[in-house]
Amino acid sequence: MAIERAIVIAKMRGAFREGLAASRFIKDMRDIGLSYRRTDMLADWRSVNELERKEGVLRYVRKDRYPTEKTIAAVTWETSKEFMYKVKVQSVIRIGEPITERFVNIMSDVPMTPAMVEAEVEERWGEWEKYEAEIITGLQTWSAVRKVME
Repeated sequence: MAIERAIVIAKMRGAFREGLAASRFIKDMRDIGLSYRRTDMLADWRSVNELERKEGVLRYVRKDRYPTEKTIAAVTWETSKEFMYKVKVQSVIRIGEPITERFVNIMSDVPMTPAMVEAEVEERWGEWEKYEAEIITGLQTWSAVRKVME
């Protein structure tokens, strides 16, 4: 069931972007044999829906302000800490080479401001880049997720 659920969750983002209703999506998944408990499918639909709506919203929060509940997506995932922040990192391996963009996640048990999140990325960057440290050219706090209990 775990593989089916992962496949369904991956397809949910596209269905949500197309404007498909939850009941129609569940019926389509059932028709192709990718179905699990309806209650769980609806919970996954709500989580993905909220993630899509709040993706990138943290970019517009001032760096010295804590994000509000309106900007943090509430999910029921099993994460090691209560908050997870997604940060867009722009870096170069060597001077003169093109900029590489990627996302990194920062986990925390306490809420953090965008400035605190970016400082944490800079602090841990040397630990992550073990072979050849890349030079950070830009950081942008992207989105936040909070683990909630059902």
